[in-house]
Amino acid sequence: MEISVIVLTYNSARTIDRCLDSLVAQEVAPAEIIIVDDDSTDTTLAAVEEFRGRCDIPVSVLRNGQHNISRGRNLGMAVARTRLVAFLDSDAWAATDWTRKLIATFDRDARLGVIGGGVDVAHASPFAEAIAVNDETIRQLATSEELLIAGCNMAVDLTAVADERFDERWIHAEDSEFVDRVEDRCRWAAVPEARVWHESRATLRGYMRQMYKYGLWRVRYAASTRKVRTIDYVPTTVMIAAAILGAAVSPWLLLAVPAMSLAEAAFVIAYRRPPVRLWPLMVIGWLAKNTAWGLGVLVAIVQQVTARSQVPPRLTRTAS
Repeated sequence: MEISVIVLTYNSARTIDRCLDSLVAQEVAPAEIIIVDDDSTDTTLAAVEEFRGRCDIPVSVLRNGQHNISRGRNLGMAVARTRLVAFLDSDAWAATDWTRKLIATFDRDARLGVIGGGVDVAHASPFAEAIAVNDETIRQLATSEELLIAGCNMAVDLTAVADERFDERWIHAEDSEFVDRVEDRCRWAAVPEARVWHESRATLRGYMRQMYKYGLWRVRYAASTRKVRTIDYVPTTVMIAAAILGAAVSPWLLLAVPAMSLAEAAFVIAYRRPPVRLWPLMVIGWLAKNTAWGLGVLVAIVQQVTARSQVPPRLTRTAS
């Protein structure tokens, strides 16, 4: 079997070289590399052109232009020349045996339609290093089922999923929604040994924006699939309880979210034993995550209750 690799880019000049170089270094070379660019304004496309000039693997470049990850994935799948396609984020890079292990897994089980590989967190700043420790712990202890599949390291058998594609109404959580939907047609599997390294958000502002969107779309995912994780609603519950009890009982109770964040950081520190220099940043990371995620969840719940929900209706197709 051969495999095509699809890389979505947007202002990825700082990381794209390492991403593409990791594909050239594969033990089993991709049949082609498909770049889907979302109107980058930096030197991303120039770097891709330079890479194409020195690479023996066919490289094609497509335009997305709608800042829609699902659309970008679909554009790449539409032109792929192979039955198997893999997705690698432009701020990620793959282990040298990545494609070999993806192909071997599909070879062993003809019923597989989707594979999710392992993701090791890389970091471009001390803050990113700290939140990487936090987030890796969550993945290890609290992530299961289709949430194990991450779009930054994902492979699809186009024959097995038939006409199913990513729902372009899903701006985030599109990978989880896709896996949940194709379960009616085929199996999926997590293959942690097919590894990539993926960068965490390097700044506090970027991380909070990401967590807000994740919280928002996690509620929409739960509303669409009826698959609810209690842990996703803990920050919002604590925020609401702290506001009510703080006003009714004692202002000190308003510190419930910082206290929870400190306790979570203490647990991760004891569990992972990271360098002491990361401890303050880990506390800040937890506080940022709980605040932004909690607000995202709260906004999505209010939208649901007030009938202003932006949950896309379930995408259905006629069985082939």
